[in-house]
Amino acid sequence: MNNDYYDNVLIITGGSLDIFWAKSYLSQNKFDYLIAADSGLAYVKELNLCPDFILGDYDSVDLELLNYFKDKDIKTYPKEKDYTDTHLAIITAIKLMPRKITILGGTGTRLDHTLTSIGNLVSLLDLDIEGEIVDPHNKIYLLGEGMTKIIKKEEQYGDYVSFIPLEKSFTISLKGFYYPLDNYLVNSGLSLTQSNEIVDDEAVITVHDGIAIVIEARD
Repeated sequence: MNNDYYDNVLIITGGSLDIFWAKSYLSQNKFDYLIAADSGLAYVKELNLCPDFILGDYDSVDLELLNYFKDKDIKTYPKEKDYTDTHLAIITAIKLMPRKITILGGTGTRLDHTLTSIGNLVSLLDLDIEGEIVDPHNKIYLLGEGMTKIIKKEEQYGDYVSFIPLEKSFTISLKGFYYPLDNYLVNSGLSLTQSNEIVDDEAVITVHDGIAIVIEARD
């Protein structure tokens, strides 16, 4: 890794990744730096991409695949470690101090990995780095205390927007939604903020307290 500035960093990790969708997504979104995390390297090759950095314990990566990328910047971690490969990729991306970090392959059959990866996005809030996990049906990100986000209806990822407390609760205001809210306290375990819809040309989300998991979703 060097000290160049990278605006938008992409992490491809080893969850589930629809290659057909990923090709379309990548054709519409440009990234300055690509980190392949462990078995996400197989997706990188299938997508015919060139990784800038490769990391992981490679317990589920074929040696032939590693040899294919042997001239790239590779870091190997022990299998017995304190962090997931996705978390290590996020830590590595943070060192580049980008404006945004996007994760593909961060969801899938392992719900424990998905939830952990969502939690890992907390580390980006204090650094003012946008972080999101994207798959064919969801765009997932966090909004913390004092943060406001505007979503243009024509640019939203799906038909629905849901809000889930990362911790015990959050206080939120929603404008431009079918179900607006004003400084509303949402406690963990409630489904009040599930599947809202944008009805105006743009919607405004303001989190006054706590941390909200925001999911722009489509069926």
